[in-house]
Amino acid sequence: MSSNAGTGDAHTNQVLGGYKATLKNDNASEEAKDHAREVLEEHGASTEPLPQSQKNPNPSPERVRAGYKATLNNPRTSDEAKEKAENYLEEHKDEE
Repeated sequence: MSSNAGTGDAHTNQVLGGYKATLKNDNASEEAKDHAREVLEEHGASTEPLPQSQKNPNPSPERVRAGYKATLNNPRTSDEAKEKAENYLEEHKDEE
């Protein structure tokens, strides 16, 4: 199977998503990336990112707002990203 989603329940898919993120993380060691590839292949999940055409073009507004709120609470987020998040939330506060 070569699906990007992998198989199994939502928790398994979240775990596999974490391994996919490891592959894209410039700070992850090659050893960690090799392990991530092994785990993904064992579960029949692709190690390649989703093509742009398969990504959700209309994400849930609630999830988008939640992401921006998380950005504000993340100590490793840049001031520029936090400012963008604050602006977005201010512009969309009537949608809550």
